[in-house]
Amino acid sequence: MISAPQLYLLDGSSYIYRAFYGYRDLATTGGLPTNAVFGFTRMLLGLLRENRPEYLAVVFDRPREETFRRAIYPEYKANRETIPEELLQQMPYIRQIVQALNIPALEAPGFEADDLIATLARRYAAEGIEITVVTGDKDLMQIVDDRITLLDTMKDKRSGPSEVLERFGVAPELVQDVLGLAGDSSDNIPGVPGIGEKTAAELVQRFGSLESVLEWKSLVNGKKRRENLHLFADQARLSKTLATVRYDVELEVPLAELKRNSPILTELIPLLRELELDALEIAFTPPPPGLVELYSDGSCSNAGPGGYGVVLRYGEHEKEVSGFEPTSTSQRMELTAAIRGLEALHNPSTVRVFSDSQYLVRGMNEWLHGWIRNGRLDTEDGLANQDLWKQLATLADKHSVGWEWVRGHAGQPFNERCDKLAKRAAEEGALAADLEQQTADQAKNTAPEEETATLQPAPVRKVPHRNDSDFEADEDGQLLLC
Repeated sequence: MISAPQLYLLDGSSYIYRAFYGYRDLATTGGLPTNAVFGFTRMLLGLLRENRPEYLAVVFDRPREETFRRAIYPEYKANRETIPEELLQQMPYIRQIVQALNIPALEAPGFEADDLIATLARRYAAEGIEITVVTGDKDLMQIVDDRITLLDTMKDKRSGPSEVLERFGVAPELVQDVLGLAGDSSDNIPGVPGIGEKTAAELVQRFGSLESVLEWKSLVNGKKRRENLHLFADQARLSKTLATVRYDVELEVPLAELKRNSPILTELIPLLRELELDALEIAFTPPPPGLVELYSDGSCSNAGPGGYGVVLRYGEHEKEVSGFEPTSTSQRMELTAAIRGLEALHNPSTVRVFSDSQYLVRGMNEWLHGWIRNGRLDTEDGLANQDLWKQLATLADKHSVGWEWVRGHAGQPFNERCDKLAKRAAEEGALAADLEQQTADQAKNTAPEEETATLQPAPVRKVPHRNDSDFEADEDGQLLLC
């Protein structure tokens, strides 16, 4: 079965503000702040790697003073602070990044990004295209349907109709009615005094719309609430208008123009160097010809469960490898990650392994030859994790391997991808193991005549990441687990 084309519409302003406030104290040696540029590019890179959209556009807001909402209600978003100077300095660079990444940037005079996103989403969904709107803005929940979903990459959460119902208590097409009654303090939309979001949802559920609530206000409980619905009826209607996205933005954008293309590296790399964003430059620079770059990481709590993640790069190609061990240690998962990555290479290769585990890197660079020379590698119980070290030694003989340490959790994109893969594998493996154990326990404890209860997934056990510095080492560098 051929799947429908996938179009991702990214709310640029949402990403920019999250980046600006999520990454601080980053600047060039000349003093130019770069935190927003770094965070925006890093999140965008993560979106591209994780979801590989077939079609993509970044949608930007026009200045709020130029929108139709400000024209009909001058106080709209008037409560928001002016854009910080440190962010204003970075806005041109963010647009340059988008251009160099070869991603269309869209905006429409008189409208906000939400209106343009809603218009394009509905237009293309009607043509059978699956739409993902990348945003953290709750206002866009009103456009959700069977073909349009929201993706909050910060929370790694997708929202369809059921999630909107859970969040607002009403179907997506009634979200603006709830906001019209309750108002929205973030946008300075007034609503009706004394009616919060929960009450608004209950009223809309009962009467069907904001207009019906106002029409049948005499049936609403509470004298003060009835009075406010009467006194602020026009304000409620205005608030709904302000909260309702538009679907009539006149902007013709052929789908073919939104096709995902390769970055323009001749523009992108010099720009990243100008901004001194070395970690991001690595992400867009392919390995030298003939070299395989292997990034690996492990994640494990004491005695397991554990996961590993690997990213292999060769030319323009990439491959991800990940897996789960029900019982393990932090040391073993770091070694296992490198082993699984090297095993994925079918032919002898020149390989450069990058890991944030000094245990792995120092072991292969400094300790292994000594273990071989004094026989510890082959003596039974000669050293901890002997089975894995022997596998690594065999694989290293098959390939030409260099081992390099990278600082973990320091913005290195491939190291962080491996860490995420490892943690996800550990969590999913732990969940599967818990469900399997539940099944076994119920089969053992349930009498034949009793009905077997429906299994509920056990909570995912969060697997904390531990750096090598968390452990002490013995005389030859073997880490001692606490």
